[in-house]
Amino acid sequence: MRRLSGVLLLILALFCPLGPSACQSVLPKLQAPQLSVSAIAFGPGGNLQQQPIQLTLHAVNPNDRAISIRSIDCKLEIENQSFAQGETTAAFILPAKGEVDFEVNVTANLNSALIALAGGLGHHTVGYRVYGAVHLRGSLLQSIPFDQKGRVKL
Repeated sequence: MRRLSGVLLLILALFCPLGPSACQSVLPKLQAPQLSVSAIAFGPGGNLQQQPIQLTLHAVNPNDRAISIRSIDCKLEIENQSFAQGETTAAFILPAKGEVDFEVNVTANLNSALIALAGGLGHHTVGYRVYGAVHLRGSLLQSIPFDQKGRVKL
């Protein structure tokens, strides 16, 4: 009996370190979708501190399989100024090697918005950075971080 439990302990000692790496090999290997800002539309209402904005994001799936997205939370900087943050309101599927446009309702701090927009006055486009996480539905992998930069027309 002692010999058997010793053998079991030896087996566990040999295979336990492989546990985390074995789990990593089972998880799907997904690249983050490439996200770009297509449009920024100021919504009605708001107050001196917060302004509702609707972002239209364009997503490209670089993966060979569809991605079932539960939600995407994102933050947006314009001209290196913190501008807005928010989250998608509905789940959707990003087709394998496909593209899709979707809306994200975000809230902008009006003070930051004015500073950021002032940087774009006289220009046709402004620089942006959009970053956050894509939260997956029905996957062992919970979320994929993303961080993209580009230019958008106001």
